Amino acid sequence: MTNEIIRALVLDKSIRLYFTDNTKVLQEIMELSKIKDKVCYLALAKSVSIMSLLSVTLKTNERISAVITLTNQKQKIYADTDAAGNVRGYVNQALLEAHQQQNSDQSLQEFIGPNASIRMMKGFEMNQFTGITDMSYQNMDDDFAYYFKQSEQTDTMLQTNMEFDNNHFLIKSYGIYAQALPGTKEGSLEYVREQFAAENLAPLLLEMNDAEIEKELNQRFNNSKVMERKSIQFTCHCSKEMFYGFLFSLSDEELQKAIDLNISIDTKCHICGRQYTFSPSEIKTLLQTR
Repeated sequence: MTNEIIRALVLDKSIRLYFTDNTKVLQEIMELSKIKDKVCYLALAKSVSIMSLLSVTLKTNERISAVITLTNQKQKIYADTDAAGNVRGYVNQALLEAHQQQNSDQSLQEFIGPNASIRMMKGFEMNQFTGITDMSYQNMDDDFAYYFKQSEQTDTMLQTNMEFDNNHFLIKSYGIYAQALPGTKEGSLEYVREQFAAENLAPLLLEMNDAEIEKELNQRFNNSKVMERKSIQFTCHCSKEMFYGFLFSLSDEELQKAIDLNISIDTKCHICGRQYTFSPSEIKTLLQTR
């Protein structure tokens, strides 16, 4: 089942395990991103895949946001999710402009660079925790896992596995996220990683119902239990009201010119592509409030 996260407890219920086929939600986000460079495309896709998995860990009204600042400090990747499974992600204009070439020879490690960082914000609107860690692994999966190890003192495993066609279009995406609970035996998390990697286990499990998944998990991880399924979806929280800020950034002369010529001003959300149009009468009202 695509766009759904399965949550389970494995190895005597000592490890929280989450896995998903998030292909469709990633395809929707990546199509909107307009990214042509394959390594930039991969970096955003991995970031969004990881954030989609984190949605199931959130409580009501909580959000978690990640800002990845590459070694070139002007270039950033943004991704966030909430407890309802709403996911989105995008790159800033500086990064988009720097990677216009379709066939970059950079590796993901080179793309991230030696001095990149992850900044995470989690919580409610008025009560947020912020943590920052370096991206010393330069591969997204291990860097996000390292964040949780450093900021929350929780041993974590993350795997984002993707398949692409000859045009480097995403055709399949699986994500796996596991965290060790207090008292977990040493090496247990690595054993989970090895089992999923060796047998390509996630795609197999995602074709099963809960009873079949539980049976399959118990053959590999003693005393395992499927806890819940949760949907994820792409959602952008933009609105026309948000884009009034763009109009405020224009000069009185520019606004008056639009009124005099009786033309509208069009704005567009760079995350979802929605277009918002401001009529001459709306522009006039705005100008009068200044």
